[in-house]
Amino acid sequence: MDIGTERPNGGANGSTGGVEESASVPFEWSRFQTLWNTERELPQLHMPGARTAVRDRWERLVTLIDLPDDPESVWEALTTPSALKLWLAVCHGSLTQTNKDCMLDFEDGEFFLCRTRKARRPDQLQYFWRWLGIGQATTVTWNLDPTGDGTRVTVTEEAINPPWDWQTWNGGGWPGILDQLAAYLRTGTSWRWPWRRMGPYAQIELPIPFYQAWDQLMSPGGLRFWLQVMQGQLEAGHVLTILMGDASGSVEMNLREIVQPGQSAPSFLPYVNFSLRRPVWNNEVGGRLWLEPAGWGRSLLQVVHYNLENLPPGLQLSERKILANFWAGALRRARLMCGPAPMSAGPHSWS
Repeated sequence: MDIGTERPNGGANGSTGGVEESASVPFEWSRFQTLWNTERELPQLHMPGARTAVRDRWERLVTLIDLPDDPESVWEALTTPSALKLWLAVCHGSLTQTNKDCMLDFEDGEFFLCRTRKARRPDQLQYFWRWLGIGQATTVTWNLDPTGDGTRVTVTEEAINPPWDWQTWNGGGWPGILDQLAAYLRTGTSWRWPWRRMGPYAQIELPIPFYQAWDQLMSPGGLRFWLQVMQGQLEAGHVLTILMGDASGSVEMNLREIVQPGQSAPSFLPYVNFSLRRPVWNNEVGGRLWLEPAGWGRSLLQVVHYNLENLPPGLQLSERKILANFWAGALRRARLMCGPAPMSAGPHSWS
């Protein structure tokens, strides 16, 4: 049969259901072959659309102070563990050994994991550090320049895609740290804060966008895995019962406000405002959990507490350590959930 002259069949005898047909009209497929190329010849509007390839921020904080001390004395204060513990943190290891890890421990559950890159006595000290060992790595560079009657100390911290409020938190913190250094050099006594009102603070970078991260982490199964939720649901006004691990027991998380991605201007970023309560506290500690972009295709999961002074004085330090350890473990589990590797065993609540 010639396909070019074939007509559709109607009834059993080839009729068209009572409608009389006119003379046969040849069907020419060649006339319609060009329609197969219309997506190339006349593509849909905005298809393909523009897409983001890179979205990065480079941040730098530079803080300086002029001291009456010579560079050698300042260098000793920056690198000697017996001096560091009086104005900054307890140093486990040595900041003068390059390519070897050490720790600046604030003795309240929070610390910096450090790795020194340069130790050129008495001119320059440079190291990477990560908050709680899991936060974003930044570079800290100390330059000591003699001024004739003393030393100009310049500290520079540099970061890629840090938290949006990094300049407020870290930028506001460095002048106080340098003032503590100056006070120690002048008096030789301790100028460290016992611990801070805000905190513990924890952050970790996730290798997926924050919309996807929110969906994975805040699902019922996700909450059971990374946050160790034993009971409750993620709704404002509800209470989640959370297993803290070890012999720490559980804690109740009162969900005060939940903002979904895209819900609230101007940032449209998601967050949860909550408070925690444990039987031994006889009070509540406020907290905030939130996500934000960290460059294109990545996000930062963060949590912070405040009003720890609401706790009985005898419990403030010990409970702060418990909270810091809990959130460090929880964020590591969140990273396991969102990473390219499948979820595997650990880190466990009993490890």
